[in-house]
Amino acid sequence: MRWLFAHRLLASLVIMIGACGNAFAADMPTKAPPITPPPAIPGWTFSLTPYAWATSLDGSVTVKGRTTDVDASFIDILDHTQFPKNLFQLAAFGEARYDRFGLLTDIVYMKAGLGASITRSRGTDEINGTVGASAGLKVEIVIAEAAAAYEIARWRGPFSPSSSTALDLYAGGRAWWQHADAQFAVTGTLNILDLALTKEGFLSASKSVSWVDPVVGARLRSQLAPGWNLVVSGDVGGFGAGSKFSWQALAALDYEFCRTKTVVWSGMLGYKALFVDFSKGSGLTHYEYDMNMFGPIFGITARF
Repeated sequence: MRWLFAHRLLASLVIMIGACGNAFAADMPTKAPPITPPPAIPGWTFSLTPYAWATSLDGSVTVKGRTTDVDASFIDILDHTQFPKNLFQLAAFGEARYDRFGLLTDIVYMKAGLGASITRSRGTDEINGTVGASAGLKVEIVIAEAAAAYEIARWRGPFSPSSSTALDLYAGGRAWWQHADAQFAVTGTLNILDLALTKEGFLSASKSVSWVDPVVGARLRSQLAPGWNLVVSGDVGGFGAGSKFSWQALAALDYEFCRTKTVVWSGMLGYKALFVDFSKGSGLTHYEYDMNMFGPIFGITARF
């Protein structure tokens, strides 16, 4: 399964680069006019980066008082999950910038069906009945982040005389929506009044929740060399307003590989980690998502 995923991704990149090369060739004049470009005028610039996040999961999900532990790498998830029925993802960064001001967005949709081989259950219900072994966990998640940024400092170097580095501070919100469905193979007695019997013979507990976390953070943008850019950012959020606490860290290297009259194309490779501890209700109404989601990211950026 992982080889099919990689093959499709490589084919998409080849098509994108080929199309960009054709556009670049079409934009090239047959004879360069002897005109000096005018100086750049500050104005709005935009960028969009669809990306893939090879997400590993480490934490726990509690649905109606029953807890399922997850400790699975992305390779484990690929090996034990049917694609695309139970494994699917869409994600994109976006930025609009005017001089020192910026508007940032990051949207992720993720669906994962995790089998019993990479999950386990623990705990008992309110009448001390044994929950039993985990029979799997299905989660569907939407994470939508929006923030306003302001550049507070900029300096040259340190990588080369032509390099420069800028520091942004940003603040905004991160909205979450989740639906979790935990299944258990019952090995003892327990309260089943709030559980549903599946056609496979397991008991399932499902719950949908949503919340919004305020976030504050900082971002370092560095031009290492012409065509090479590095972004490192981190933020914290929640503070009890939505989740108990959350944090996010990102590092991404960007390389420009194609330029046309209207669009600059670049490839992005990096690493992203997102942790959140959200809890709501108690007893048989208790829902908790205490999870660290982390892994490499890679995508294509269009700037215009």
